[in-house]
Amino acid sequence: MRKLLIVAIFGSVGGWLQAEDSSGVPDFRPAKVEPTTVGAEAPAAKVVQVPDGMKTDLSVEQDETVSLNKIYTYLNDPIRNKPAVGNAMMTYEPKYWDHGAILAKDRLDRRGNIFVINWQNDGEPSDFTVRLDYRQAMTRERVMTKTEEYKNFDGYEKTVLKVTGDEYLRGGVVHSWRISIVRDGKIVAQKKSFIW
Repeated sequence: MRKLLIVAIFGSVGGWLQAEDSSGVPDFRPAKVEPTTVGAEAPAAKVVQVPDGMKTDLSVEQDETVSLNKIYTYLNDPIRNKPAVGNAMMTYEPKYWDHGAILAKDRLDRRGNIFVINWQNDGEPSDFTVRLDYRQAMTRERVMTKTEEYKNFDGYEKTVLKVTGDEYLRGGVVHSWRISIVRDGKIVAQKKSFIW
């Protein structure tokens, strides 16, 4: 008796489930596809991608009186950039950038890319902005920007811009960069990395 009752219950439930499944089967016929060459359009002109740090890319107006003399980059990361053993100058570099870092957190905050920019203005004193646009390994094509302002400046200057701490830990190594000297909203001198 119990066996008949169990079989009857499962039979009615199974029939109900089977009826529900058969009514809900979608129709998977492929859609009608038109030939792709009919009415095809030429691809649109490539749009210049503006870095995220700017609303619009700045115009370039080279000025011979403003020059970027030398750009020195250093990766302050003992895991990715191990100093050569036995070379006193190479072992000094990380010590120089980590000077004053006592705790492990302090050393972690100083880990990252460091840019030392030597530039000069031989013309009239003016207001300048040293601008670093950069892409990192984990941020793909997104461009970040760091700036340093100079008011009524003429002469020689060494600017240090750093991508360190949380920016470096979240974004990774800087793999491409552009350094620009901006005056009155126009780039008067610039240098780029090879893959910018």
